This record gives sequence, C-alpha cells and structure tokens, in this order.
Amino acid sequence: MLLEDHHLDAVQWTPVARDITVGVGGGCRILSVTGDGAVTTVAIAPDSEGQVVLEAPLGNASGVWHGGFDAVRGLPADWAGRQKFSAVWSLPLAVLCDTDESSHVAFAYDCMTASGLLEYGVSEESKTFVSRLGVGAEIVASGQPFHLHIVTEPLAYGRAIEALSQVLRRGLPERPVSPLAIEPVYSTWYACSQRISDEILRTQAPIARRLGAKSLFIDDGWQAFGDGRWYAGCGDWVPDTAKFPDFRQTIEALRAEGLGAVAWIAPLLLGERSQAFAALQRFAPHRSDGLRAHVLDPRHPLVRRHIVDTCVRLVQEYGLEGLKIDFLNDAMVYAGTPSHGDIGDVGRAMKVLLGEVSDAVSAARPGSVIEYRQPYVSPEIAGFADVVRANDCPADADQNRRSTVDLRLLTTAQIVHSDPLMWSPDAGVDAVSRQFFGAFFSVPQISMPLDTLPDEQVTRLTELIALWRDLRDVLIRGEVCASLPAEGYPVVSSRLGGTRVVAAYQPRTLELDLTGIERLVIINATSDPALPYRITGGTGASIRTATGEPVAVSPEGFLTVPTMNTIDLRLFAS
Repeated sequence: MLLEDHHLDAVQWTPVARDITVGVGGGCRILSVTGDGAVTTVAIAPDSEGQVVLEAPLGNASGVWHGGFDAVRGLPADWAGRQKFSAVWSLPLAVLCDTDESSHVAFAYDCMTASGLLEYGVSEESKTFVSRLGVGAEIVASGQPFHLHIVTEPLAYGRAIEALSQVLRRGLPERPVSPLAIEPVYSTWYACSQRISDEILRTQAPIARRLGAKSLFIDDGWQAFGDGRWYAGCGDWVPDTAKFPDFRQTIEALRAEGLGAVAWIAPLLLGERSQAFAALQRFAPHRSDGLRAHVLDPRHPLVRRHIVDTCVRLVQEYGLEGLKIDFLNDAMVYAGTPSHGDIGDVGRAMKVLLGEVSDAVSAARPGSVIEYRQPYVSPEIAGFADVVRANDCPADADQNRRSTVDLRLLTTAQIVHSDPLMWSPDAGVDAVSRQFFGAFFSVPQISMPLDTLPDEQVTRLTELIALWRDLRDVLIRGEVCASLPAEGYPVVSSRLGGTRVVAAYQPRTLELDLTGIERLVIINATSDPALPYRITGGTGASIRTATGEPVAVSPEGFLTVPTMNTIDLRLFAS
C-alpha cells in the first residue's frame, strides 16, 4: 500500500545500489549520493513538507530489526510496520534480515531530534520491501539537509546495525563510563516496589554485597509522596522522612557496606501535591491522567534550570553515586505545539536538557552513573548516559534476552544493563539460572528480597554472579553475534580475544568457529542436555575441560551440557 498511497506517482526515484532505489516527493529533493565503504549516504533537502520512500528486493527475508522496544521482530506488511521515533524514543533505523542472517537492506535517517513515524514492510503488490518517512514540519523547521544512510553491501545483519550506529554517532559526545556501570546491581524495584525504607535497605545491603553487587539502585518510593504507583507528589525530589529519617545517613551506610547508591528520578513530572507545583505549573500545561501528574515542558529555560539544579542537589546533598533518569519520553506530548520558551523544538530542548544534566552531574560527582532505559536509545541523547537498561519485563527472561541483545547490537559506548531479575522463590534453582542466563550478555541487576530467599537460590545466584564476573569483559565488551532476530535470538555469542561465550536458548545447532579460540564457554539455557553443534573453523584443536580432562569432539555432533548450566573448555593447537 505504501507504493500506492501518499501520491507516489509524483515521487522522483534515484537508483542507489543492489536494486535499492530512493524516491523523494513533495518539498524534498536529493542533493547528493555518496559512498563510504559499505554505507551509501543520500543527502536530502527538506524545502517543505514531503516524503522519502525506499524500495529494495525482498529476498528470503525473515524479519525486520529496529531500534525500538518490541517483542516482535517479524516481517510486517507495509500497511502494518510502524515505528515512532523522537529524541527520546527509539530511532529511525531498520534492517531487513534474511534467513541466512544477512541484511538485504539496512538504513537509518539522521533526523533523530525531530519526532516522526517510520513506515515499512512487505509490498503485497510489488513483492518488495518498502519504507516511507513522512517529512513533517519539525524536520523542515531545522532548515538543514538530513541524510539517509544505507548499507549497500550484504553484511551480516549485526554488522549492518553496527555500521549504521557508528555513522549516526559520529561527532556526538560519549559520557565516560563509571566504574560502577560495569558492576552487578541490586535494585529495589521488583524486590520492594515503593515499599522501601532505611531499615529495608540496611537489611538487603550486606547480602547484596556478599553476592557480588557493587551498587544499590534506590528506585521509585524514596521520595516524598512516593506511594501508590502514582506521581502526584513528584517535583520536590526530597526524601520521604517517614521512610528515611536521614537519607544521607542511609547512603553513607550503604557506602560503608561497599555499595554505591543511585537514586531514581522522573524530573519532568510535576505533581499537584508538591511544593514546586505553584511555581512551575505554568510550565506544565499537560496533565497525564495515567500518571496523575503534570509534565514539564523542557523548552522553557526555567524548567531546564530547575531540573539540572535538582539533579546536582541530589548527588551533592545526599552523596549519591548517580541517577536513574526516567519518563523522558513524556516530554513529547508538547511536540508540534507552540513554544513559549527559548527553544521551539521539543526534541532539541530534550537534547540540550540532558546534555546539561550530564555535564552538571559529572562536575558535581566525577565518575557518577547516569542510567536511561530502553527505548531512550537515540544517538542524539545516548552520549549523556553511560548506562542503558532493558525496558521493564518482570520475570520475562526471554524478553530480557531480546532487549539486552538489541541494545548490545545497537550501542557503541554505553554499558547495557538488564531489567532487574526476579523469579518465584518457590521455583527452585533453575528459575534463578533461567533469569540470569537470559540477561547474561549485559550487566545483571538483581531485584529480589534477599533475606528471605531459599538458601539454594542464594547459593546459585552467588555462583552465577561469580561466573559472570569471570567472563565480564567478553560479555559486555566483546563482539556480539546473535542468530535469527525474528525468533528472539535462539543462540547468542560474544568473543573478545581468544575467549568465546556461546549461549543456547533454543535447540539449534551451534555453529562453532574455533579459529584462534583458547577458551570456549557454552551455556545451555534449554531443557535438553545434549546440544547439537557443527565446528566451522579451527577443527585441529585439542579440547579439554577447565580441570584438564580431554573432551572428544567430531566436526559435528552433540555436546553434553547439563540443562541450565555451563561447560568451560580449553583449546590447544595440535
């Protein structure tokens, strides 16, 4: 339908490469088409509102990868594929993935500050893949050309994502990674919800530290009026003294246990019960019924000043090691509305605001953590946070895997954290293993009431954190490869130097290239104790277990690995 709707009879088409064509219509015109390695860039002038259309061969496609939060990576019809984007929501990037895990076409637009809608999918009429970007007033108002970057070589889909991400982030800032960002986290959210207190934190802290956590993320509920899952009291960002009689003393007690404290904040929310409401309500005309709070408009300089000052005050006054910044996308309710501030565009205002917060918090607390959550992944703002966390998916190990792998494929400098892990205390040790392995290629956040966990679950959690720490650099900094995004990444691997970690989440054949590998760790997160494998390189190596016992392997066959467990192998050149 995209090729039949939207006045495409007036579109001017330009061939790019590999039967990929780009068309522009309305007030858009192509300025140039240039190549740089695997990426071809189309420069487009938005003289007035219009559209950009891309058409490419469909091939044997299995799904479309995009940067937003979505449990589905299937292959939609062109009337169904839709991805919203803005400076604080996803990004205009898509990859058409083949069944052989290559990319038929991968593309991204650099107009990431504006809000818009990327349409894409299979054209039933032409049997091709098509995509459309409507060029609206926000893009036109910038007065600058924008660019469509297309990977025109048949790369593996993960490498295509990486190539586009690098192009989009070129010249943008990158926040230095805090030492705490790469350490396991204890989070209060699923463990306690808003029912937190000084006593509860002091009870959980020593257990979390013994498990291997280095920080404690104090989530929603520490602040005044922080009860009832609503936000009518947000805006002052002071502690609830009934829960925390002396919040700084609580933070110091956590530090004495070896845990840096990071606090949750939703700085754009303004509740009617807050003392700040009277002074700031004129800058927050929109009230969210779902949140029961107003939303501050970041286009006003006084709003940005208030938020920056609040964030600095929190880390200075209470000795926090960082901030978990939430509800950023709510600012986009003001997109397309008249501005009464010094910045006209909401996306640009958010970029300015978040840059100022990052700089000010770093100056006040060098080495501090700033966490965003998926889908706040636009390269325009990603450089203002050193941590990006998977979106909320309580107890959903499969979604945690999909989300963390999505983020690992997309990010270049940020450290990826899991959504906090939770499980049933009555479900045995396999429940712990399943949740942990689902998030294995990210920094784990744990969120269970540790003092009441069964001993066997505490023991297993301790073992898993120790294993993760041993492999940490490979898991969070290695080159990630993940199979079949349309099937939720049934096999994921990461390699750094001579170490490779391979995780099987579904019964698929493990394609093992052992060239240059000295250590191979295989995780069996399936219910089958025998994993099929095929060695595709490095077949001459002799293999032993970590304890020195020889392991007989053939070019292909089955490897015995206990379910919800691992095998650690050493390879030696023959």
